[in-house]
Amino acid sequence: MAEFKTHKNRLLFLICFLWLAVSCNPTQVNETKIFKCGQRNKEGLISTPTAPLIGESNFGEFPWTIDISKDNEVFCVGSLIHPKVVLSAAQCFLRQPHKELIKLRAGIWDREDNNERYPYQERSIEKTITHPAEDPRQYSYDIALVIVNEPFIVADHINTICLPPANYETPNGTISYATGWGRKLLFGEYIHTSERMKRVTLTTLNMEICERELNTQLHRTAMCAVGLNGLNGIDTCLGDGGGPLVSRIKEDEEIYHQIGITSFGRTCFSGIPGGYTNVAYLREWIDSQMKENGLEISTYLHE
Repeated sequence: MAEFKTHKNRLLFLICFLWLAVSCNPTQVNETKIFKCGQRNKEGLISTPTAPLIGESNFGEFPWTIDISKDNEVFCVGSLIHPKVVLSAAQCFLRQPHKELIKLRAGIWDREDNNERYPYQERSIEKTITHPAEDPRQYSYDIALVIVNEPFIVADHINTICLPPANYETPNGTISYATGWGRKLLFGEYIHTSERMKRVTLTTLNMEICERELNTQLHRTAMCAVGLNGLNGIDTCLGDGGGPLVSRIKEDEEIYHQIGITSFGRTCFSGIPGGYTNVAYLREWIDSQMKENGLEISTYLHE
């Protein structure tokens, strides 16, 4: 009888221990929580051992940003618009051999840290859809939809970004943010890719000003943004291609939509405009491709 009680007590202890482990584990997905697109975690989700440096984001701040890598080397970025769909740039995939080796990671922040409290999720490519009119010479239609082999599980640190309505016009001078792990500035020179997710603060430029600054004519599927003065020259750079350019939908809310996709640029230093694919201009194409592949568009609609 005493032996039975001992086994019973051990079983009860094990059950209680497992219940506590699950209920206290912050990496568990809260299935009862409603996740809406574009929710920025401005202050981050956890305290990090060292404060983010200038140009670095907080952990989980931009939960839609996707790391796109091969052989563990990041070469492009994307954004989650549906649990199974990543929005990125066509240039990242059209001339990329061995797509089966490409990995897409959601929820990653520090690429050198494998023990983050909120683990990232990794997927591979099931299908890529690029715009048939993409032309690198004109910087036009640089857009791709990547359908992954298995849906990402939405959580506090992994979420979709909203998309603007078709043909929405972003006002000149709109404060926006670009994210990625591209090359970063150190001692006045751009060096290796960033370990932590970058946060680049930009302001949008209307087409007339941008074309004058770049001394070139741009295609209507492109838009421009420039790094703000006084931020140590931080801007998007090599390795940030395909990444999201987002802005707030309403001034008093931390809800964002993706206005651009990092596409081209002449320099990584702020002060010179960079080129981005105009998402609103191609919104109807995005919707049509989603529907053709049996995918809901509600995941990137702002209520």
